[in-house]
Amino acid sequence: MKVFILSAGLGIRLKPLTNDRPKVMVPIGGQPVLEHLINLCSFHGFKDIIINLHHLPEVITNYFQDGNKFGVHINYSREIDKILGGAGAIKHASALLGNEPFFLLNGDVMTNVNLKAMVKFHQDKGGLASFLVHQTDHPLDSDLVEFDDQQLIKRFFRPQMGDEFKPIAKTGTHIFNPEILNFIPEGLEYSLEKQLLPNLLTKGKKLYAYYSNCYSKDMGTLARLKQVEKDYQNGQITF
Repeated sequence: MKVFILSAGLGIRLKPLTNDRPKVMVPIGGQPVLEHLINLCSFHGFKDIIINLHHLPEVITNYFQDGNKFGVHINYSREIDKILGGAGAIKHASALLGNEPFFLLNGDVMTNVNLKAMVKFHQDKGGLASFLVHQTDHPLDSDLVEFDDQQLIKRFFRPQMGDEFKPIAKTGTHIFNPEILNFIPEGLEYSLEKQLLPNLLTKGKKLYAYYSNCYSKDMGTLARLKQVEKDYQNGQITF
């Protein structure tokens, strides 16, 4: 199974750290976040990697090259004129993804999720997509998920202050079947959370929530980066 790692973001909330590097190249424990994700994929036997590029792409390509020294093979999908959004990036890389299920990982999320176990869950459920979900400590700016006792997702939503909700959020780890490409327009900026996923639910497509207590936290702000670094140093992100 191929792994597509979203790496095109500007990292505005991490400035000045991202003035000279993409967000995914900000280090945790002396290694770029993207390297940690690639090592996770390799550890679980997923060695065919696709990385999309936009902001300072040469920083990534010069560091990882073809992936050989990291024990993987890397192809790059270049978004030259503009960032296409999570779903638009999938469509843009369709020729590299092929005709099999694939992982989609947010490149700014540190995780130690068991990728093999998530694949088995996806295969057993037989849905169009599966999403790693877990309890979040910042629900008001997270994409929360409501699902039934069969783990079938009923809705994604952003809560408002005062709402009653369970703080269960979609993280940055997804599995999609290749049919997902049929629901994404060609050549357009297209959001995963705001456009593609609501559209799939409206069409009655089966999307499943893979709940895990694994570590999964984005480092997209300076405060969260500091917390992730602390967690890493404390040994909470081992796999």
